[in-house]
Amino acid sequence: MSEFREKWPEMRMKHLELVQNAITRMGTNSAGLKGYCMGIVAALIALAGAIEKPRILFLGLPIIVAFAVLDASYLVLERGFRDQYNELRLKPLESEPDFHIEPKESATLADALLSWSVLGFYGAGILIVVAVGVFI
Repeated sequence: MSEFREKWPEMRMKHLELVQNAITRMGTNSAGLKGYCMGIVAALIALAGAIEKPRILFLGLPIIVAFAVLDASYLVLERGFRDQYNELRLKPLESEPDFHIEPKESATLADALLSWSVLGFYGAGILIVVAVGVFI
């Protein structure tokens, strides 16, 4: 690969771009999960109100928890890819690229579940479902 030495800076930039694309995909998937989850919860709230059976709302709790775990999984991957990106960007631009794309194992699922973007969002969803279920 040394015959491509003059192209290494360009190749390193492409490597960084590939890792950034993985980070972007994780964020997009996470946002999509939040949208789907709230859509399902809103449908359950509407159904519970229409058939006047608020207990049906409590079916939404395991759904919210499942989406929270999936979202936390994406967050773990995103953090791992961010750590890889930061490690790559600190290397000299002239160093040989290896195009290895794999998230670092820096975050745990428990850490991600307790993050503000997961616990804050899905915790609020759980509180809303419980409050609506109790008060309608």
